[in-house]
Amino acid sequence: MQKRKFARPSRAQVYAYIRRLIAYVIGMFFIASGVTFSRSTNWGISTVNSIPNVLSLRFPQLTLGTWVIIVFTCFILVQALILLRRFKWYSFLQLLSSTLFGFFVDGTDALYGLFLPQEQAVWLKIVLICVSTVVIAFGIFLYLEANILSMPGEGVTVALSQRTGLKVSTCKIIFDVSIVTIACILSLLFFRDSDVFWTPDGTDCMLRGVGIGTVVIAVFVGVVMKPIMRFLKKPVHALLFGKEPAPADAEAKADAEAPAGAQPPASGEAEAASSDGSPASAPAARGCE
Repeated sequence: MQKRKFARPSRAQVYAYIRRLIAYVIGMFFIASGVTFSRSTNWGISTVNSIPNVLSLRFPQLTLGTWVIIVFTCFILVQALILLRRFKWYSFLQLLSSTLFGFFVDGTDALYGLFLPQEQAVWLKIVLICVSTVVIAFGIFLYLEANILSMPGEGVTVALSQRTGLKVSTCKIIFDVSIVTIACILSLLFFRDSDVFWTPDGTDCMLRGVGIGTVVIAVFVGVVMKPIMRFLKKPVHALLFGKEPAPADAEAKADAEAPAGAQPPASGEAEAASSDGSPASAPAARGCE
């Protein structure tokens, strides 16, 4: 039997991969920054991070980044349960992206905590939620274009699509709604004997860890991504890969991997992300969000 020969990558291919890897890391950093901005408002954070956020409020012994890694690991196990024999061993590599993202979440929390005030006026909260939405959208854009490694949230979305035959965009909505519902239930259970609603800053009718910020980010990240994709996709793709994206591929991937509510001409799903991802490979892609 002949041994399979593997072509040695050219120098151009190596440089292209390095550029993609750098874009991937920068994208993850931007997504984590958006998470930190929104979390500082106490108005909730992105959908896929809602469960870790509630858990970090109830069990502050572990950081949000640590809870992100734990919950995202559970998402990988969920993929295995959904796909059963169709689950591929290399899906466990998503642990790498989860760990990197968790590290960035804690890192940005420490960094921005140096100047983000704990007591925030309503106008500042609104500004931070808007900034968070834009930053997350840009981070997801880079994460998708790099197309390196899927995020577990997006992995679950793709697994559901493969099992049910539904479109990835439909499964993304199912996943997001399920995550927010679980986060709300956990918040009610954990804080039923104390302040169920987040009121120290005068904000009523918002559960701890889940709030209006969660809704805004879920709805508008896809909207913000559209102009980002329109103006930056071609130059960024050319920078990373040395060529412009094929229109047919872009359309197919956009439908499969863009965050719910967005139909950008995207590439690879990770946070969908899955990756993210939110990855494929997309960041959920808002998922990572």
